[in-house]
Amino acid sequence: MRVTFTLSMLLLLCLALTPGILTAQTDGEIDWDYEIDLLGRELAEKHPKLFFKTDSAVFFRELKKVASEAPGKSHFYISVKLQQVMAKMGDAHTLVNYHFHVDKSLILPFESYWFEDGIYVTQIDRKYEALLGKKLTAINGTPLKVVIDSLSTLLVHNNQSLIKYHIPRMLTWSQLLLHFGFSDMEKVTLHVVNEAGTVEQIPVTLPTSLGENVEIERESVPLGWQDQKAYFREHYFADERIYYIQYNRCWSREVEEDFGSGATALFMSSFKEFEKQVFQVIRKKEVDKLIFDLRFNNGGHPAQGKAFIEKLRNAKIKGKGEFYLLVGRKTSSEAMINAVDFMIYAGVVVVGEESGGRPNHFGEVRRFVLPESGLIVSHSTRYFALMEEDLPAISPDIEAPETYEQYIEGVDPALEAVRNHELP
Repeated sequence: MRVTFTLSMLLLLCLALTPGILTAQTDGEIDWDYEIDLLGRELAEKHPKLFFKTDSAVFFRELKKVASEAPGKSHFYISVKLQQVMAKMGDAHTLVNYHFHVDKSLILPFESYWFEDGIYVTQIDRKYEALLGKKLTAINGTPLKVVIDSLSTLLVHNNQSLIKYHIPRMLTWSQLLLHFGFSDMEKVTLHVVNEAGTVEQIPVTLPTSLGENVEIERESVPLGWQDQKAYFREHYFADERIYYIQYNRCWSREVEEDFGSGATALFMSSFKEFEKQVFQVIRKKEVDKLIFDLRFNNGGHPAQGKAFIEKLRNAKIKGKGEFYLLVGRKTSSEAMINAVDFMIYAGVVVVGEESGGRPNHFGEVRRFVLPESGLIVSHSTRYFALMEEDLPAISPDIEAPETYEQYIEGVDPALEAVRNHELP
C-alpha cells in the first residue's frame, strides 16, 4: 500500500499527532455537522468510485446521524461510529483511523492468534501468565462470537481471512470492548478453556502497566515465522530439492531510493543483491519445488516483485521446477498484484489460507485531516482490476490452515503441504 502526502497534508498530520493537539479543543467547540459533512464531501470527490456498493443517499444519511450524536462524545467514540459507516462502503483502504485514539494504558497486555481451532493467547504479561496458551471463549460473560460480530462492524467483510487477521488485536483494545458494552473501565474478565477442558475466568485490571512478557514455549519456530521483519530471504533445502523464497514486503533499498524519501535507503537490504543470490541458486542447484511465500506481505510497491516474477518465469531451472505460491490472511494490497502475477506468469499451485485482500481492489492510499477535530481519514485513489472475475480472495488449491497444536510443535502446515504434494 503506497501512501502519498502533500506538504500541507504533512503539516496537518504533524499537528494532529502532536501531544495535546487532539485534546486542546473540546468536543463541544467542534462543529461536528460541518466536520462530518466535509468528510463525506471530500471522500466523494477524492475516491475513484466511493459508491460502488452503498448508495450515496444512505452514506450521507448515516454520516448525518453520527454528527447528530457527536456533541459531548469523545473523539474515540465518534471515530468508531464513523468507521462503522466507512466499513459499509466496501473498500478496506478507505477508513477513519480510530486506532490513533486508542489509549495505550488501556490496551490489554496480551497477544493472540486465530488458529483453525480457535483464538489462543500466545504472549502475555507475566502477571497474567495463567492465561498463556489458553483458548478464549468469552469476555465478561459474553460469548466470544458475539464480541467478534460487534468488532467486525468496523471491518470490510471481503472474506473471513481479513476478519481473522484483525480481530485478535482488536480484542485487546478495552475501549472498543467498552464501546460495545462488553466491559467497564476497571477490569476485563477473560474466559478461557485449558487443555483439560476446564473453564477459567481471569480478570485483567485497568489501566495496564508495562511488565515482562512471556511467550508460549514451542518445540521450534518454522522458517517462515523466524524473521517476519526481513523484507525478503531465501533458503535451499538440499535433501528435498526445495527452494524457499520469502517476500515479506514489496520494498527494498532500491525501491526506497526510487519511490520513498531515500533517507533510510542505506539501512535497507538490496533487492538486486538478493536477486543475484536467488538466480545463482537456480542455475547451480537442483530445484524440484520452488516456493514463493507471500503470506506475510501486505504491500509496498509492486514493480519490483513483478519484474522478479517475470525473470523467474523465464529462468532455466535445474530440476522439475514446480512453482508454489503461499498466501494467507495478511496477503493484501500490492502483494495481491504480485500474487496474481505469479499465478499468471508461472503456472502455480496455491497453498495456504485465503488471502486477506481481494485480487481486484482499491489502493494507492492517501490521507487528509479534518480541520477542527484532527481526525485522520485514509482513502484509495485507484482501482486495480487484476482478474476478470471479481473474487473475494485468492483461494488456495491446497488448503493449509494452522492449528494450535501445529503451532506448539513448530509445524508450518503450508510448507508441509508442499513437501507432501506429488509432482506431475
